[in-house]
Amino acid sequence: MEKLKLPIIKGRVPPTKSLSMDDYLRFVNLHLKYTSDKKTKKKRQKNISVNVPFTMK
Repeated sequence: MEKLKLPIIKGRVPPTKSLSMDDYLRFVNLHLKYTSDKKTKKKRQKNISVNVPFTMK
């Protein structure tokens, strides 16, 4: 097994910010607004799909 090379954080770790339930709800709604669009989803899927023939050796 290869050795893992994990990042080493030097210095102080930045403080974490906790969201209120209202802020979290706004975040989720904003995320859903831009990710649940069916046309955009189909377009994105078409762009990431392989559309040329290929073989695996």
